[in-house]
Amino acid sequence: MIRMKRSYGIITIDEDKCQGCVNCIMSCRTEAVRIFEGKARIVAARCIYCGKCFRDCPENAITSRTHGLADLKDFKYTICIPSSTIYAQFPGEGAPNRILCALKSLGFDYVYEEAIGAEVASIATQEYLKAYQGPYPLISSLCPAIIRLIQIRFPHFVDQINPIDLPAEIAAKDIRKAKARELGIKEEELGIFYLVPCPATMVAITKTETKERSNIDRVISIADIYGQLLAALREVRKEENLQQASGAGIGWAVKGGEIRELERQQSLRGDKESIVVDGIKNAINVLDEIENGKLRNVEFIEARACPEGCVGGALTVADRYVSRGRIRKLMLSNEKASAVTRAEVVKRFKKGYYFFEKGLKPRPFAGRLDADPLKAVEKMKVRDEIHASLPGLDCGACGAPNCRAFADDVVQGRAEVTDCIFKWREGVKDLAREVMQLAEKRPHSLPKRGR
Repeated sequence: MIRMKRSYGIITIDEDKCQGCVNCIMSCRTEAVRIFEGKARIVAARCIYCGKCFRDCPENAITSRTHGLADLKDFKYTICIPSSTIYAQFPGEGAPNRILCALKSLGFDYVYEEAIGAEVASIATQEYLKAYQGPYPLISSLCPAIIRLIQIRFPHFVDQINPIDLPAEIAAKDIRKAKARELGIKEEELGIFYLVPCPATMVAITKTETKERSNIDRVISIADIYGQLLAALREVRKEENLQQASGAGIGWAVKGGEIRELERQQSLRGDKESIVVDGIKNAINVLDEIENGKLRNVEFIEARACPEGCVGGALTVADRYVSRGRIRKLMLSNEKASAVTRAEVVKRFKKGYYFFEKGLKPRPFAGRLDADPLKAVEKMKVRDEIHASLPGLDCGACGAPNCRAFADDVVQGRAEVTDCIFKWREGVKDLAREVMQLAEKRPHSLPKRGR
């Protein structure tokens, strides 16, 4: 049987599995999913690739496309950079160094920890905060889904996103240069593979907005490689000393890990607040309150799209609460001296080594009704009129998450007003009334009834 799959960038919907059950449209906090002809569809301009629909689909019809171990053959030398989340995916037998050795046994030439990049990013952020004179709050750049949420829904906060690069990008940039120099080969001959916990991170790497080209060549889902890694983990007999990161970097895998280090290094001011928030709904609420002036005097926000942080990513395997506990234990048991040299990081920071190469741009959905500003204004008026005429029940029967989103779809030609079951019933009643009135009429040429 030929399976019908519809692709939206890295997201794929298997239409043979999709039952049009509306779970996905109700769970999406950015109104990016629709049901059309009984199947789920993605409105790309609204999607932040958080992966919540992956978890909430009861049929497992929504998945992501990633690379695999077969891609290792494309490079002369391969390096794996695992997200620190990988350490939380296995029970007690999976100590970090053992996991790194198991990863290497899968065919990689070298393994380098994302957690080292996190330690570097923390120091760079500390230095950035020392001289920061811009508007508050400063917002963490760690979560790509939150960055996209801000671009789409809170575009005026874009300039308040911390411009320090992702830990994985920093790690990839450093190890590529170091290994190429050590091996005497060209940098492009090295293939860097990143094990990711969520689809948003995949998009941030494969379609990076902050640089011309990512320092990472391929991305592999933790869920996709889990089975192979688990088997390899059981076969590890002799371990190399691969782990270099301390608990400071490993802790970034859970919510609060970034702020924990900023507070420990006394980089945050005592007269202002710092906030840790996880989950898209909660992040939206916090940003709404700041936007409306209800939440003030906030210096720094660490916002994570996934509950409990990266350990709650849609492309992970283990329970997020168990995973968080495992990471916390690792943070406490790896309080060793960092392999990162602060003086060297500060030196590079002053040269702009860790910053975004290009600034982020706002991508407000509100302005996308039409490319022509005048037409967009007219469509907004029509949309508001349509919205006012709808029942306001937000039932989802039309295939949109709520009445306002449905009105958007109508003015953009993706839906008809009569797709609303209540407007359809009104139309049927009006038509029936017209038919009855016509039935009562008789041509003037005919005699009146009763004669």
